[in-house]
Amino acid sequence: MFKNNLMGKDILLVIPPPFFPRMPPLGAAYLVTYLKSKGYKPELLDLSVRLYNQTSEKMRRFWQADFTNSLFETEIAEKLFDGFRAEMNNFVDWIIGSDIKIIAFSVNQISHFLANKLAQSIKSKDKTRTIIFGGPAAFFKHPRELIQPGFVDYFVIGEGEVLLASLVERLKKGKKIGREPGVLPGEDLGRYAPSPAVPIANLDLLPFPTFEEFDLPAYNFGSDYKPLPLLLSRGCLKRCSYCIDHIMWPQYRIRSAQHAFREIEYHCRVNATKAFEFNDLLCNGNLRELNSLCELIIASGLKFDWVSYAIIRPDMTTELLSKMKSAGCHTIIYGMEHSSAKILKSMNKGYSAQEAEKVIRLTHESGICTNVNIIVGFPGETEEDLNEVVIFLRRNKDYIDEVTNISGFTLFPDAPLCRDKRRFGIVWQEGTDPMIFRDVANLDRKGRNERLARFSKIVEDIGLRKSIINQPKLNPLVKE
Repeated sequence: MFKNNLMGKDILLVIPPPFFPRMPPLGAAYLVTYLKSKGYKPELLDLSVRLYNQTSEKMRRFWQADFTNSLFETEIAEKLFDGFRAEMNNFVDWIIGSDIKIIAFSVNQISHFLANKLAQSIKSKDKTRTIIFGGPAAFFKHPRELIQPGFVDYFVIGEGEVLLASLVERLKKGKKIGREPGVLPGEDLGRYAPSPAVPIANLDLLPFPTFEEFDLPAYNFGSDYKPLPLLLSRGCLKRCSYCIDHIMWPQYRIRSAQHAFREIEYHCRVNATKAFEFNDLLCNGNLRELNSLCELIIASGLKFDWVSYAIIRPDMTTELLSKMKSAGCHTIIYGMEHSSAKILKSMNKGYSAQEAEKVIRLTHESGICTNVNIIVGFPGETEEDLNEVVIFLRRNKDYIDEVTNISGFTLFPDAPLCRDKRRFGIVWQEGTDPMIFRDVANLDRKGRNERLARFSKIVEDIGLRKSIINQPKLNPLVKE
């Protein structure tokens, strides 16, 4: 199964399951391209897509975005590890049989549990191999400390390109690495929380991924839709009270339109790409650069579709939206979340329901599929507040193509809202599952779930298409 030759390679980058198999992972693509640009010899293995493509439909359910509604993250990891035990053993033996010394896992909220098991298996056979974890699950204290006992030598905290290259250089030379910005030694897990790596100020200086290390036909296997992920920016303009993305990406930075267009042109020419999915938190953070990019695409004559998330901005104009449509924009997913003035203010969204309605209608009238996300059960939300969302959706049902995500409110321990529990009326005991908090109106998990179910049915009755219902399962290791 594992035939890649690791001889002479400096580092093995691994994407453990589950990682959604529709597109190659963009974070790992940036890392491998940057390492190569600095003269290193990385090898990349997308273990997730390889296992997904060889398994049964029954097992593939573990890769579904909303399967955390059925099993907790640790339970999914256990099922995957047990279900692919032979493949996991072969993977470990492949590494042990090679001379590769550094193995880096790009981990998410679910896969970091499974990656820790693989790290344990590797360490049990050869303690001299160095294990590095990076990615979203390595960034925050709460998820990374769930893997106790850990078998990781170093966690990379924050943007990894420059830092990972530095680690590889020092490890190859046998230098000791201790506490520093962006690096958490595994021995300090649970005892020390480092500051993140310094964000890369000029994204144009990063070489864009070519994806030549990936088996592109393996993604979205069986479908003619073969999108590539693309990143225009890092960070967010907003500071929503419930969100942790702006903590992980503390500064908003955007690539120049020319730099982003060169990447698009490359993929259309070399990879015959017909569709892109922008991985930005928002594609419309800088309207001037977005406008310039659309003009470059239109002038080039390139034909492809693209989809992106966006924020509600009152200054989104008909002219810009028409350019986006002409440049291939097929769908925009707006993180609207709510339409109650009280809840929008508490969320720190920075816009009104009237402004959201205007932007949604302009987007639809420009010929772009217009989707929205909704959060149910935000702290302090009353039935009257949620009914305002229902009224909004009914009034705008002809302008909304899909409610993409309906999410029961999730409390993130690192979010501003959780750090100021008294102000937001949140009752939650540190160390228990954040899902079991209750708010000032005594709305608990059961009440939020009931409200979520009722709202989901109302959306259906209105006649709006819905995609994902997010209602994550509780951690079975903690008491409710």
